[in-house]
Amino acid sequence: MNSNQNINNSDLILSEPYGGDTIDVRELLFAFLRNWYWIGLCVVTGFFLARLYLRYTVPIYQANGTILIKEEESSGLSEEAVLQEIGILKPSSNIENEIQILKSRTLMREVMAELGLNVEYVGLGRLRNSDLYLNSPIVLDSVHWNEGERQATLDIEINSSESYTLLDVENEIESSYTFDEPLTLEKDTFWLRYVPYQSSANRIQINIGVSPKRYLKPLQVKTVDDYSSVLNLQIEDPVPQKAIDILNKLVEVYNQAAIDDKNQVAKKTLKFIDDRLRLLTIELSNVEGGLEQYKERNEIPTEAATTVNIVLEEIGQYDNTLTQKQIRLELLKAVEDILSGGDVTQYELIPANIVLEDAGGVDAQIQRYNELLLDRERLMRAAGADNPQLIALNQQLAGMRNNIVQSVQAVRENLELSIRETQRKLKELQQRINKVPRQERELLEIKRQQNIKEALFLFLLQKKEETALSAAITVPNARVIDPAISGGGPVSPNAMRIYTLGLILGFALPIGLIFIWELLDNKIYSEADIKRFTQTPVLGAIAQSKGQNPIVVKPNSRSGIAEMFRLLRTNLNYIGQGQSKQVILITSGMSGDGKTFIAVNLGISLSLTGKRVVVLGMDLRKPKLSKYLTQQSDYEGEGVTNYLVSNIELESIIRPTEINENLFFIPSGPVPPNPSELLSGSKTTELFKYLKQQFDYIVIDTAPVGLVADAFLLEPYTDISLFSIRYGKTPQQVLGGLEEMRKDKKLKNPSIVLNGVKEGKGYGYGYGYGYGYGYGYGYYEDDDNPKRTGRTLNIFNK
Repeated sequence: MNSNQNINNSDLILSEPYGGDTIDVRELLFAFLRNWYWIGLCVVTGFFLARLYLRYTVPIYQANGTILIKEEESSGLSEEAVLQEIGILKPSSNIENEIQILKSRTLMREVMAELGLNVEYVGLGRLRNSDLYLNSPIVLDSVHWNEGERQATLDIEINSSESYTLLDVENEIESSYTFDEPLTLEKDTFWLRYVPYQSSANRIQINIGVSPKRYLKPLQVKTVDDYSSVLNLQIEDPVPQKAIDILNKLVEVYNQAAIDDKNQVAKKTLKFIDDRLRLLTIELSNVEGGLEQYKERNEIPTEAATTVNIVLEEIGQYDNTLTQKQIRLELLKAVEDILSGGDVTQYELIPANIVLEDAGGVDAQIQRYNELLLDRERLMRAAGADNPQLIALNQQLAGMRNNIVQSVQAVRENLELSIRETQRKLKELQQRINKVPRQERELLEIKRQQNIKEALFLFLLQKKEETALSAAITVPNARVIDPAISGGGPVSPNAMRIYTLGLILGFALPIGLIFIWELLDNKIYSEADIKRFTQTPVLGAIAQSKGQNPIVVKPNSRSGIAEMFRLLRTNLNYIGQGQSKQVILITSGMSGDGKTFIAVNLGISLSLTGKRVVVLGMDLRKPKLSKYLTQQSDYEGEGVTNYLVSNIELESIIRPTEINENLFFIPSGPVPPNPSELLSGSKTTELFKYLKQQFDYIVIDTAPVGLVADAFLLEPYTDISLFSIRYGKTPQQVLGGLEEMRKDKKLKNPSIVLNGVKEGKGYGYGYGYGYGYGYGYGYYEDDDNPKRTGRTLNIFNK
């Protein structure tokens, strides 16, 4: 062979230090390339699964709208306002409370009631259902529950515009009904109506009593930034128009609820005024009727005012003053009665705008008190009773209530004092008027009562109009900046994201499985795998035989596997340091690693050089040597076992072969019960002494060292130990044991032969094995097809 192909023993020593488990990136990449078709198939499958998912998944649309929450303007420059201005403190508005109110069940329940969302119509399809909002061919007009409002589901199949079939899915019962008759189920009655020119779906599921959670869950309300009173409302739904309607109606209901809250004071005030007006109307009617009867009884055609004009004018002024003061006193007493009502009216609104402006600031205090009561009601909807803000508000209300009571009492005392003074003045005038004739004096008294009632009546009418006007012009809390609109396309599922995810999963799944397989695979596939676990040199590699014949080395053979054995034969000379006679021990770590195959074909390769070679079957436990060479069992005839246990002549067990005249073999013979004891005897020494005299090479096929100790018993007679590693079969743990044997020198000149190499993990792709010598196309000939000259048999092919 070419001298460039020769290697010495030092070349077989690893340049890399012995190490543990590592990940070979190049080997991992080759593993991915070898399985490219699986990766491609998974990627295509991922794409079609993503397409299938998009085809049969209900799309979700998103609607968005923005509103501005109006804040009460505060006058003056406070410390809080300064902190807000410089950005240290957030605005003191109840934005978070308003957000909770917008997301409350109460508002959503009202929205659902106005939009008819309490009943959901779903068109049932084979693979996908559809929401029939405003497009259902069947409408539930009304329902009568037998025991309180509850939920129900009706599965209906439309037969025609006049009849339908009710499906009981659980009990598999079908019942036919007509639209002009009520449907009674378990004492609950439903009235259904057919609507033409709507959806063509003929199987409808009607869900009655939909919970507000159905729409509160996808609803999002948040500020556009930390210091803004602008809220962004967002909701997702399979029907874009339904999402738009829900947001618009939610803002409308929210504003109406805020207006109703603000008008509670006005309603309370109007009720109070109406009650007082009813009483005054009766009293005024009585006074006027008494005046009329007095005039008729005394036949008084006109008032004799000429004698009392001066006195009447002065009395009228005092009467007017006294009337106003008595009105104020009466109103103050009414407010005081409300405030002293106890726990029942502790948080009841107080009628406002009915006390005169100069009444010690009572009107302003009452107005502020009512505003805080409304804030408390709104806070209770969004927070629990243990909320710190609610507790603080209750304490503030209690303090204000006490202040109002004290203020009302003080104003009432001052007013009563002023009334007594006015009454004293009137008493003096009445003494003067006593000089007036009796009829005029009595007529004047009745007139005075009429004037008082009329003044009070007119005052209350004025306050009623003012209160009604105030309620009519109440503005809502929120101003719509942008009404709800839908973005057009669905937000879920995201087609691009689903396709990307499908492709990524289709690519990552096989990659991950291949990586895990490579990580968990503990078999030997390459020289790099061997180097990771032992420093024992690799003498050569043998490709996997494609045929059934175990004899692959033949005279004049130019096959790749024959050349590998020739290369192995050449390397043996350097391991044996040029010895003319060598004893070669061939073993393995476990059964099935191909040690007999290597022993036979290596012996043939050595005999082709003209050397006398004997293949010695020393595997006394599972012998296969005779079967490889003669197609007969080792148990037939005499062999090593017969020689070791009896006094037969050694020449009688040495058999020639038909393969080559220089090749001989000694079969194992019958399986003995004690192989180790036989190999330890003196006749083993005589056997090797004789064979060394007769043959140039002795190739020993022995039992695996990983299982029994037979090979160690033959170590004193050997020059070289070849350890067979089976590609893709021998586990890595075997190399650890071999490394220990090398360190303990249990085998002489140990070397490794990688057997059964095929195109696959660690080898192939046009590269030669190990030492940089590749074989190009046309270098080998295929023994099974000699006509196909020029065809390369790479040493890594099967």
